[in-house]
Amino acid sequence: MRLRKTLGTEKRIREIGVLVFDNVNLLDISGPVQAFHSATSPETTASQTPTKTEPTASKKPVSRANDIPLYKHHFLSLDGNSIHTSCGMEIMPHGKITDLHPCSDLLIPGGNGVDELLENEVLLHTLKAFHPNYKDRRLISICSGALILAASGILDGRDATTHWSREQMARERFPNVNWKLNTIYTKSDQIYTSAGVSTGIDLAMAIIEEDHGTANSLDVAQELVVYLRRNGGQKQFSDLLEAQKRLEPRLLKLVDKISSDLCRNWTLSELSKEANMTPRTLDRRFNQALGSSPVQFVELTRLNQARILLTKGVSMKQVASLCGFGDLQKMRRSFLRNLGITTTEYLQHFGPS
Repeated sequence: MRLRKTLGTEKRIREIGVLVFDNVNLLDISGPVQAFHSATSPETTASQTPTKTEPTASKKPVSRANDIPLYKHHFLSLDGNSIHTSCGMEIMPHGKITDLHPCSDLLIPGGNGVDELLENEVLLHTLKAFHPNYKDRRLISICSGALILAASGILDGRDATTHWSREQMARERFPNVNWKLNTIYTKSDQIYTSAGVSTGIDLAMAIIEEDHGTANSLDVAQELVVYLRRNGGQKQFSDLLEAQKRLEPRLLKLVDKISSDLCRNWTLSELSKEANMTPRTLDRRFNQALGSSPVQFVELTRLNQARILLTKGVSMKQVASLCGFGDLQKMRRSFLRNLGITTTEYLQHFGPS
């Protein structure tokens, strides 16, 4: 899923209130906030319209010290007092949640502290009163922050996602939410939810692209040294490390063989033979563990390796061959399908300088 522009081109600096609370996950805050902070425009002022441009071929870094910010943040706690994140960092907010500006968006991060907020009357009332008068305001949740939105009732009947470890709780406690736990982010009107910790950056970059175009989101990706925001429909895993945590030993051996022999013709039949399972059983167990089919896992493994090789200067034709795509056209389609960008655009922003 790629977010479609619905608000028109922004004509002002967009303000985002960021809820902070004790035992919040620091990365749920710092990841998306830094992405929004890095989105700037060298050509506009706050009263002018940013130009939505196409990616250019330039790879040379330029100073952005004098650029105009496109987003600003205010950190808000429940009572205006300082909080401590789950890793012990103290954050002094700008104010309390009831100080949220009536035109501001609101970002709600996740973390272990979420559970104690699910019945907080002040916060839930703030969320319920959020949209009635200002329909273009965004509610953005990161990771388990979606559970707070669900507790307020505003996710009822809507698509939403959250961290995979919260699946049982989410489905049992909030059955009226259409949980899409195999996707990394969702959008329902102006309510956005993202899955695990790092997907908050993916969602932020998708919103930046929605507001200000692909070129700007790619500039942010380049500055933050992240490859790209992933497509919202992509399954909730990004690399083999997460797979190792969640796969049974037999499947883990299969994953190792896939990654060590990308050029092999990994059809479902071939994968099943290697795992000594029926195709149906293999497909079911992969989906249960990763929310992805084994064939999709092969494609994403090839794609990750292709991105690494391209940044090292290996030619596209060689990369397509080395990573098992077979031909350049198939690799290009994989980039578009999973990253929403062409191989040429990827090289322009992330290839060797």
